[in-house]
Amino acid sequence: MAKKVMVIPANPTGISKVAKKNGRKTRVAAYCRVSTDNDQLGSFENQLEYFRNMIDERDDWELAGLFSDEGISGTGTKHRSGFMDMIQACEDGRVDLVITKSVSRFARNTADCLLFSRRLKNLGIPIIFEKEGLNTMDASGELLFTVLSSLAQEESRNISENTAWGIRSKFQQGIAHLNTTSILGYDKGEDGSLVINEEQAVVVRRIYRDFMDGWTVSEISRRLNVEGVPGVHGVAKWYPSTIESVIRNEKHVGDLLMQKTYTSDFLTKRQIANNGKLEQYFIRDDHPAIIPRDEWDAAQLELERREAFRLRHGLRVTGSSIDDPFYSRVFCEACGGKLIRHYWKGCNGAFWKCKNAEKRKGHICQAANVRESTLHSAVVAAWNEIVDSRQDRLTGWEEALETGNALQRHRARLMIAVTAEGPLDTEVPELTRMFLEEVIVHGREELEVHFLDGSRVRVSFEDGAAEVA
Repeated sequence: MAKKVMVIPANPTGISKVAKKNGRKTRVAAYCRVSTDNDQLGSFENQLEYFRNMIDERDDWELAGLFSDEGISGTGTKHRSGFMDMIQACEDGRVDLVITKSVSRFARNTADCLLFSRRLKNLGIPIIFEKEGLNTMDASGELLFTVLSSLAQEESRNISENTAWGIRSKFQQGIAHLNTTSILGYDKGEDGSLVINEEQAVVVRRIYRDFMDGWTVSEISRRLNVEGVPGVHGVAKWYPSTIESVIRNEKHVGDLLMQKTYTSDFLTKRQIANNGKLEQYFIRDDHPAIIPRDEWDAAQLELERREAFRLRHGLRVTGSSIDDPFYSRVFCEACGGKLIRHYWKGCNGAFWKCKNAEKRKGHICQAANVRESTLHSAVVAAWNEIVDSRQDRLTGWEEALETGNALQRHRARLMIAVTAEGPLDTEVPELTRMFLEEVIVHGREELEVHFLDGSRVRVSFEDGAAEVA
C-alpha cells in the first residue's frame, strides 16, 4: 500500500520561519555604513531613510532597528559599534532578517564577511544584499558571497593604495597631510598651513624649559597632571612618552618631516614607525616656530645624553616621585650601584645607601652609607670651588660658546651667568637639578662631584668639614 506523503513547500530564503509560526511579522534590521574612502557623508541619512521606507511599505515586515556606522572604514569590525550592536541584536533573538545595500557596505574584509554571515546563518537569519540581489540562505549564496566579498576586499586595497599614493604625491610637492588635533601648540590655518595656538604654545615652552632645567619626562608629566594643565585634547592626561614626543617633535622648531609612519596593513589600519622603509620628506622652516632652533637642538642632544647616561648606569628610570634632584645621580665607586635615599627614625637625618649593600646576585657591597647632609655639603663645596676658580674657567666656557654644539653652548651660558652670582651657603635643589651630572661616592668621607659642563671636583671631609682636594 502506497504511503501518503505530504509535501511541505520549500522556503529557500529561510526568512521568518519563526515569525510565520507565531503569526507575527518578520522583524527586519537594516545596516548602513558610509566610510570616508570614497563616499560623501551626506548620503548617510539618505540610506537610513531609504531602508526605513522600504520596511514600512511591507505589510509582513516590521522594523527591528536601523544600525549604522558613519565615517568608518569597512575593513574591520573593531571600531564599528553599530555593526556589532546589530550582531548582538540577532544573537538576542530580536531580528529575523538583515538587509543592507551591498557586500562592500557590510564588510570589505573577506574573513569578516564569511564569519558574520555564517554566524547569522546558523541562527537562521539571512542577509539580503540589495545591490547584488544576494541572499545568504540561497544554495549558491555563500559561493557568490565569497567571491563578492573578496572583490570588495580587493577594492578596498586599491582605494587604500590610491589614497596613499595621492598623499605621497602631495608630500613630494611639500603639501602636508596633517591631523592638527594631535599637535600640541598648533592649529590649521585657512590655507592648510600650521599656525600657532598661543594658549597651547605656553605649555610647549614650559615643557622644553623644565626639561632643560633638569626635570625628567616622568617628573614633568606628573607635575602637569597634578596642576591640571590641559593637553592637546583639553584634558590633563600626560604621560612620560607624551612629554618626550613633544620634545622630539620637529614641528615646534618650524620644520616639517612627512611620512613618519605608514599603514602596514590596509585591513587593520595599523600604523608603524617609518624607519627607512619608505621615503620621508623634510621641509625646513615650513611654519612659525614655537621653540628657537638653538634651544630645540640643545634639547635633542640632552635627550641623547640622558639616554646614554641611563644605559651607562643600567638605570630603568631616572625620575623621582618626590622630585629629589639627587635621585639616580649618586653612585657607588666600589660596585657602580645606585645609592638610594633612606630615612629611619633615630638615624639623625636621611642617609644614602648603595643598592648592592644588601645581597644581590651573589655578592654584597661593603660601601659605607653617606649622610644626606654630607652629600649636600659636598655639592655646595664643589660648586663654590667652581665659583672661586671662575676666572680660570671662563676661557673654556667662552670657547664652548664659539665652537661647541647647541647643548655645550647652553651649558656654557648658564655657567657664566650663575657662577657670577657668587658662592652658596646651602644646597639649592634648583641648581643641583640644573647643573649636577652625578656624584661618585668613594667612601663615607670622600665624594667626587661631576657637573654637566664637564667640571669635576673631589671633596673630602676632615672632622665633618668639607675640603676640596
